[in-house]
Amino acid sequence: MSDTGDDDLPAWRVEASRLVVDDRWLRVRADDCVTAEGVRIAPFFVTEYPDWVIVVALDDAGNLLLVDQYRHGWGVISRELPTGAIDPTDADPVAAGRRELLEETGFGGGTWRLVATLAPNPATQSNRCHAVLATGVCRLAEPMDEPTERLRLSVIPVADAITQARVGGIVQAMHVAALAMALPQHWGAPLA
Repeated sequence: MSDTGDDDLPAWRVEASRLVVDDRWLRVRADDCVTAEGVRIAPFFVTEYPDWVIVVALDDAGNLLLVDQYRHGWGVISRELPTGAIDPTDADPVAAGRRELLEETGFGGGTWRLVATLAPNPATQSNRCHAVLATGVCRLAEPMDEPTERLRLSVIPVADAITQARVGGIVQAMHVAALAMALPQHWGAPLA
């Protein structure tokens, strides 16, 4: 995949760029762009989120760790994988995943590896989402409760989680993608 375009798919030229929202949760950039054919697209809005990490965590019994939490965009309780922004102090996505899993669930230890780096929406978002697989995790501490993030831990068999993802019980698209990429790497076969 090319970051700057190919000869037949040239990148847009950015004539001007300005921040229109600059908040701790979200930055929105307005770019004034011109295509190779001279078509002006102004403004074109780009959201600048930090990179994220999604943790597919399995305990020694082969159960998957999920968290339920309120998601205001849809106004629902959403079942998800432990996830969070990669902090500037995190050495890499795996370190961020270790930190997030411990904070959100109290689980840690085990064997960790980066599975995939994905783009949540490269059309309008600048960030990346890193899926990590953690196997053999166990309870090390109590979760660290945050007032903006109330979580309920669910530890369920992987087969039940796959079924939930297939029937709409897990709807966050990047989390479903992380499951689809990480679980076959653990078992060595595609999900049935």
